[in-house]
Amino acid sequence: MKNLAANTDEELLTLFSEDGSKGLELIFKKYYEQMCKTAIRITKERSLAEDIVQEVFFELFKKRETVNIKSLPGYLKRSVYNRSLNRIKSTKDIFDSNELNTEIGDNSINSQEQMEFKELSDYLNEVIDKLPEKCRLVFVLNRFEELSYKEVAAKMEISVKTVENQMSKALRILREEMLVYKKLLEKERME
Repeated sequence: MKNLAANTDEELLTLFSEDGSKGLELIFKKYYEQMCKTAIRITKERSLAEDIVQEVFFELFKKRETVNIKSLPGYLKRSVYNRSLNRIKSTKDIFDSNELNTEIGDNSINSQEQMEFKELSDYLNEVIDKLPEKCRLVFVLNRFEELSYKEVAAKMEISVKTVENQMSKALRILREEMLVYKKLLEKERME
């Protein structure tokens, strides 16, 4: 195989499906540091971020025969983001709230709000996964990989106008689903 810099995500995914260990090794080398930076932004701790990223790569390897990845960096970033948030929430439950108030601030969330946030996050991830393929890919590239509309258009070989339309569609669907979720939540609270 070519040198690491020359491997496209498609080549890495193909190698990963053919030879899980070698493919994972190259994916790890290409994305490890980038994913650590994502985790550090959330956890504010390098060692915790590294643990989280290693867990994400381990889970990816365990799921190698069943996972279907369209955007490798998008998949990894979303996995690291979700695992980082979950780790912060579980850590918060373990430690005394007074200790954490110095790290998290006075706006700490109670366990009910944490549970609701986790449910909402899971719900939104399901909604994103169910978006039409082009729409989902545009959304993931823009929101999770933080590419501009112009960069998304170039990567997907579509016009900037198409990217704008697909993002509008994705955001409209997400807004509609948020309203549905909000109504369900209000109904549950009233019961």
